[in-house]
Amino acid sequence: MAERQPSATSLPPVKRYILTHTPTGKSTIHSSPPQQYVRHDAGGFARSYATTSTPVDFTNEADINSYLSTDGPASVLGTSIVVPTASGAACLVVELKPGGETQMHRTVSLDFSIAIVGGISMELDSGEVIKLNPGDHIIQRGTLHKWINNSTTEPARFIAVTVPCAPFEIPGTGENLEETWL
Repeated sequence: MAERQPSATSLPPVKRYILTHTPTGKSTIHSSPPQQYVRHDAGGFARSYATTSTPVDFTNEADINSYLSTDGPASVLGTSIVVPTASGAACLVVELKPGGETQMHRTVSLDFSIAIVGGISMELDSGEVIKLNPGDHIIQRGTLHKWINNSTTEPARFIAVTVPCAPFEIPGTGENLEETWL
């Protein structure tokens, strides 16, 4: 089992609040369980929330129960970036150590990634590099890429929302899009 901690770097832990409804229909906070980061060489990530399908089923808090379970594809303890179902979604908090650099990878998903702390870059297999400051964001569509923390002294953090995509043939390759780690 991967080592889990409330933060993957020296950044303070983030809090996530799961909201729901009272029996009388008022909005309320359901819970705020601590983030549990899966560590890796470049830093780590925590699954802030995940669902196994869209539209999401709120009946009897099915989505919350699935997320708070200790197993299953949407579990808070999940170690995959993308929820391994055809229509699930995940919200991740990703931290990069100073100078941290992920492996070049591709996921079978549409990802919305938003820089929130520090400066980060995404490098593509074409050699293009996109530099992001807090608030800048990327819409990633199954591309081969890696993340880089631009600072060698400070950690960085970004949020990523991943949604599975339909089968797709990568232009000019004859290859179908599949999860890849180089």
